[in-house]
Amino acid sequence: MKKLFIVYCSGAATLLFAGTAVTSVEDTFWVWVALFALAVIGVLILFVSSRHTKKIEQMHQDMLERQKEIERSQTLFLANISENIHEIIAKNYQDAAFTPDTEEEPQRALPKAKRRKLVDVTNDLIEFLRLKSKKVEITHEKFNLNNVLNEVSGSVCSQFKGSEVELVFDIDSNIPRYLIGDARNLEKTLNNLLEYVLSEVDSGEVTLEIAMFGNYEEQIELQFKLSDRGQGLNEAQLESLFTPTYDEESKTYTGLGLFVAKSLTEMMQGELVVDSVPGKGTTFTLTLPFEMLDPGNRRNYRLPDKVLTAKNVFIVDRNYNSALAIKKMFAYFRHDVKVVTNEEFLGKMHNLTPYDIIVLDESLFKPRLVEYLEKLKKEKDLKVIALNSLLQKDEQEEHSEVVDKILSKPANQERVFELIINLFTPQRIQKSREEEKSQDTYGLTYRGEIQEAPHITQESFREFSGKRLLIVEDDIINQKVLTNILKVSGMKIEIANNGREAVNKVKESIDPFDLVLMDINMPVMDGYVATQMIRLESEYDNLPIVAFTALALESEREKIFNSGMNAFLTKPLNIGKLYTVFKMYMPGSTTQQQRAQERKVIDSSVLDIAKGVGYANGNEGFYMEILQEFLDAYGNSSALFAKLVREHRYEQLKMLCLDMKGLTGSIGAIQMYQLIAKVHQKVIYHQEEMLTEYIEAYEKELGRLRSEIERYLAL
Repeated sequence: MKKLFIVYCSGAATLLFAGTAVTSVEDTFWVWVALFALAVIGVLILFVSSRHTKKIEQMHQDMLERQKEIERSQTLFLANISENIHEIIAKNYQDAAFTPDTEEEPQRALPKAKRRKLVDVTNDLIEFLRLKSKKVEITHEKFNLNNVLNEVSGSVCSQFKGSEVELVFDIDSNIPRYLIGDARNLEKTLNNLLEYVLSEVDSGEVTLEIAMFGNYEEQIELQFKLSDRGQGLNEAQLESLFTPTYDEESKTYTGLGLFVAKSLTEMMQGELVVDSVPGKGTTFTLTLPFEMLDPGNRRNYRLPDKVLTAKNVFIVDRNYNSALAIKKMFAYFRHDVKVVTNEEFLGKMHNLTPYDIIVLDESLFKPRLVEYLEKLKKEKDLKVIALNSLLQKDEQEEHSEVVDKILSKPANQERVFELIINLFTPQRIQKSREEEKSQDTYGLTYRGEIQEAPHITQESFREFSGKRLLIVEDDIINQKVLTNILKVSGMKIEIANNGREAVNKVKESIDPFDLVLMDINMPVMDGYVATQMIRLESEYDNLPIVAFTALALESEREKIFNSGMNAFLTKPLNIGKLYTVFKMYMPGSTTQQQRAQERKVIDSSVLDIAKGVGYANGNEGFYMEILQEFLDAYGNSSALFAKLVREHRYEQLKMLCLDMKGLTGSIGAIQMYQLIAKVHQKVIYHQEEMLTEYIEAYEKELGRLRSEIERYLAL
């Protein structure tokens, strides 16, 4: 800069002297005045330029310091996490699952919300580390968007149970049912965004709008817009929203979930932006690319009969926007839908005679209205649906007998689709289907919530040493959690990353599995379809399959058991409940095994005592009572069997087969079960002319079974 100034002044002087003849002292004076002026201007230019350069250098330095601060913050994350991170995860899950009945270990008695928070933070830490180490991979596989929404709503609603917030899913009717993309990372992203929003608002409405645009052949973009009406964020808060930080004083992590959401979005070639107005609320807009599975099919949900379409529907909900979202889902099936505000409905009694389906908030079922609805149901085939909220209510709460079905919010298109089918399926057909799919066929079925065994540790699972477990789970974190909890158990564990892998492993395994723990929401093939595929082979009828799901609504439980599963565990993982499930379906105590060995007089091909005791929850006394009841009820059923065959009473024969399949499978009567299964197949496929061949075989096999049971009970 100085050199430039000197050159500038020299050049100016040269020009002046060259172009002007110096004739007097006065002329010389003015020349020097000009030179001085030029020098002052040059100094000013130098000063301004220098200040500007310093300002740029300071800005650059500030940016470097800020970047270093972010790097130091992220490095601090790593410094505060043990190298054996998965063992920490397992321990945290144990702590989160442990609820002491006494004061023996008060330091572990954490409040439920805090225990759940511990689990969520730990998951975010793992995901953070996986992102930093570039272990996260993006997949492109078929998945059901409704399964993702179910998992997300089940997870966040269980975490924020009791909140006064109204959570609404407003889904456009053209959203595809099946997509090709990364279901697992989509679920994590939505889950983290919802967790953040619900933790920031105490009341009001939170809406997740899903829209589709940019349809280019098979490529589409989905936009997930998550909005609240809370306090909003200022500029400084927005600037640091996606930056994870660690507070040394409180020893807490902040921003992890949003950092993970933002990072996963970018890896999925999407965009996540946030807009907020202080005092009015915040909106996250997530845009992600997907592929359509069947671009030519514009009807994603097809009712099995035209009679199920074009119904008149009447909807009243406390939240009008929620009612409008539900209206959109019913209108998809060409229903004529009327929505009335809660205030308008309470203000006057409406004439509900023209309607086929009445959808009402559960708070509206007062005695007078119930009496009116009961009268209408006697006059016409009216269906009544009660609306409740996963956030605000327990979905298992008892409702009036006038209610046909319950719809829990937030809803999605597939649940409304299944609701309509179940509402109008004739009861006799529905009952017959339930009987044919009776899960008693598949051994012990437990339809309620699994009870938590107290004071369970990793050491407790040594009881199941040698048992073979198949974990069907596509989330690597859940896989690690389970395998670390069970690493000292001595169990033989295999992993399947989706339903298709699970089916292949079950069918190709030389040594049979003792239990399958089946996730529901998976790409390629979900848990429902995988279980149905396994159950197609009768040799796996007695293989216990336990669902692992975040959403356990009544409607979802029906799907779980109709697909062939024996029980369900809810997420997040609770090792006390996991132990209970293992105890129910894989009794592994040495005492039981030794007792079974002592009964060598019993033909195990006729009566497998060890298996039977296992199905009886490991209680041999209870098993013996079941056997006695079996003898009393069916010990002499061979005469009834022959009579039903000869009189061509095939419906009653099918019922007998269903009962016998369930019972013989549960008590471990292997050969009798196989015989009944063959008879049942003949009835189902209308091969009645072959049934007479089984009369003698039924009597002979039942006689052998009765003899072995009586011998066992007499020991």
